[in-house]
Amino acid sequence: MKRFGLLIAAGVTAAVTAPLVATVPAQAAPPDSVYFNYGGKNCAITPDGVIGCDGWQDVSIFTIPIGGGIPISIPAPQSIQDAGGLHPSYDFSQSYTQPGGNPDFFQVANEQGPFGPKLSYAGAFCEISFRGWFRCAARGQ
Repeated sequence: MKRFGLLIAAGVTAAVTAPLVATVPAQAAPPDSVYFNYGGKNCAITPDGVIGCDGWQDVSIFTIPIGGGIPISIPAPQSIQDAGGLHPSYDFSQSYTQPGGNPDFFQVANEQGPFGPKLSYAGAFCEISFRGWFRCAARGQ
């Protein structure tokens, strides 16, 4: 009976981890996206004004309204920022990284914001903001 339990546990573990380990050919963001790298994260602004970034990061999923709000974050391999806000993504079929890496943000920035370089495209933007913070806003935010 103990052996049967081990076989079941091994089977369940394999079934859960197989989709995570399976190699799925990554497709780049839609054509005509603008790619950039900032702070070690490869990102793209898509033609529909969505901002996606590759690279493990903590993404806040909601805030508990106790004592002024406690943000709850989870690690995610990608983040997506759209009109609904910033949320984690586990879509391994879409990559926001070009082969060989993305160009530096400062190389592709196409405007000068009030505090530094700014990249605007398709109604979305990323910029160096107050005190050197990097911030992005998707179309509709």
